[in-house]
Amino acid sequence: MTRTKAPTAPLRPLLREAPIAIGLATGIAVLAHWSPGGAPDSFGGVAWSLWLVLAVLGCAFRAMAHADALAERFGEPLGTLILTIAAITIEVAAVCAVMLGEGGDETVARDTMFSVLMIILNLLLGLALLIGGMRRTEQEFNAQSAGAYLPLIVTLAMLTLVLPRFTRSEAGGWMSDPMMAFVGLGSFVIYAVFLAMQTTKHRAFFAHHGASERSHDQRPAHHDAGSPWTHGALLVVSLVAVVMIAEGLAGRVHALIGAVGVPTGIGGAFIALLVLAPEGLAALRSARANDMQRSVNILLGSALSTIGLTVPAVIAIHFLTGASPEFGLDAPYIVLLLGTLMVTGLNLRGGRVNAIQGVVHLLIFVAWIVTILDEASVG
Repeated sequence: MTRTKAPTAPLRPLLREAPIAIGLATGIAVLAHWSPGGAPDSFGGVAWSLWLVLAVLGCAFRAMAHADALAERFGEPLGTLILTIAAITIEVAAVCAVMLGEGGDETVARDTMFSVLMIILNLLLGLALLIGGMRRTEQEFNAQSAGAYLPLIVTLAMLTLVLPRFTRSEAGGWMSDPMMAFVGLGSFVIYAVFLAMQTTKHRAFFAHHGASERSHDQRPAHHDAGSPWTHGALLVVSLVAVVMIAEGLAGRVHALIGAVGVPTGIGGAFIALLVLAPEGLAALRSARANDMQRSVNILLGSALSTIGLTVPAVIAIHFLTGASPEFGLDAPYIVLLLGTLMVTGLNLRGGRVNAIQGVVHLLIFVAWIVTILDEASVG
């Protein structure tokens, strides 16, 4: 028996990372414009699109596992910062690639930021509160963390997604160059100062002092003896694969939903959800394990970094290439954004959350989808 088991033991770590290898190979095929499926609305096209989705999810699960391992090594908030910064940096690269590609999209930055905010603050936060609340009456976290994140999220969202719709220097949702320079520099400075404070003298704001009281079986178990460098490298590779595949899936999803008459806005939300899968899965797993503090850190940190890093990068591209991004949201989506920010602030202000609050966030998410469908029907 020992002779048959021994050869398989070294293979187990390799088998665990097989989804990353498969995802990376699939991403390379996407970048090479190799598709065995044919047209997106054909049987082969649907099968290839389904394979892309499964490859993204496989990489997302492995990214979550490596991020959890790093979080256990480094503690809060450094552990979740690694996942957040890595994922958002790749997201920024994807947005910039679409802007500078053939027939560049002027609204991709705005639509991506808004979709990410709605998914994080409504769908993922709502599911985290619901999952945690169904297992326990209430879950606790350090309210100082939400109090640190939310004012910055509200301020940056107002400057980038709301104010441009009302300024007079440029019609519509655009900003003049001086206004754009101020918003880009302000976003970068605010986020940089926040990171410096979060990782130094204000670290206690982002750690729940009761976390040590959780029983051992409630903690995510990671018995992998891999080094932090190994976990970090595999995390980055898996996230790169996610974005590579999602970029190729975007066109196929848009073609598929266009063929059945579904608004393209829902396709954009679907792609954003795939890109957010590593962070979302980590947040939901933490909520299930009664670690709401880490869920809050992941979700609010992702929302903040989405604006704090995407806006300066897009504005820098504007001044370097002349590409003109539109930031301001239309009126119905401004209402949904402001409602989301208000409800999030109210629900997280006390450091205690429950399942009922999660249902409210999910309702706002559904309202966003219904609004997309309603606008499409009028158009």
